[in-house]
Amino acid sequence: MVEQMDLPKISYYNEISLMMFGFGDSHTPNPDTVRLVESIVLKQLRIIIHEASKYSDGKKLKGEELVFLLRHNKHKMRRFVRYLMNKQSKYIFQKINLYPADLNTKPLPKSDLMEFIEKIDETGEFTDLSEIDEVKHERQLRADRISQALNEKKYLEFCKARCASFNSRDTTHRSSEKLRLWIDPKGEIIKEYKQDALDILAYFAYQTVADITDYALLVRMDRKSCTSDPLKHLPGSYYTATMFNGEHQFTGSNPDYSKVHSSQPPISVSEIKEVMRRVHSPQAGLLNFGGKVPETHYLFAL
Repeated sequence: MVEQMDLPKISYYNEISLMMFGFGDSHTPNPDTVRLVESIVLKQLRIIIHEASKYSDGKKLKGEELVFLLRHNKHKMRRFVRYLMNKQSKYIFQKINLYPADLNTKPLPKSDLMEFIEKIDETGEFTDLSEIDEVKHERQLRADRISQALNEKKYLEFCKARCASFNSRDTTHRSSEKLRLWIDPKGEIIKEYKQDALDILAYFAYQTVADITDYALLVRMDRKSCTSDPLKHLPGSYYTATMFNGEHQFTGSNPDYSKVHSSQPPISVSEIKEVMRRVHSPQAGLLNFGGKVPETHYLFAL
């Protein structure tokens, strides 16, 4: 009798290492930290799939079911809408040389996901992109400060890291298949994944790495700005204003993020664990009007 071969070990260690560098970590992230972040991302993606499967037939996961989970956070839904619009623009630019006449005579088609978002957008706030995305703007400011402190060689490496994602540059079936095998190697959660669902899961994974890196840098800043305030380290005192409510200060003094590359050590395992502790801990001063905090409140992508 032929023994069943084990599935090959799939890892996104290299991609996550590059992403963390691109989001503000050291040029050479701590290997143990990268592995911990990878395990957190994988666990959260699997939870997201379980949540989305509640709205599916349990056999095939579609993109709409994953997008539906974003309905409680208009800021993250808007960021996803911008992502869809950028994908559509890229597709159009690729077609300009092939079918230039069509672009002048036919209206630009909307993706199925964009049409679905417009259907569930009762108030129009999901597609209202007039507000600045403060989180993304903060990341861009950080990247700009870092890039100014790098030499030409390191700058090119930084640009490459900024392009890293959970989908390869040529988004092929192979890269999507790798993601599926990483998340659900034996099809135990969902039997079949549509291509748009895998694309969204790759997007969610990317945003999860970005948020974890953001918050780890906030943990580091919080420790360095320690004062004699006895309430400083209570959960909610600093992070209610920045980490959890998404309010980012633009008027105050901006930290020099470039030091992460030049003179500070890479993000440590303890800093990631502190992020997760604060995410899971009750927040001081949180007003939920007697309501129960949803079980998925700690999922970074949602």
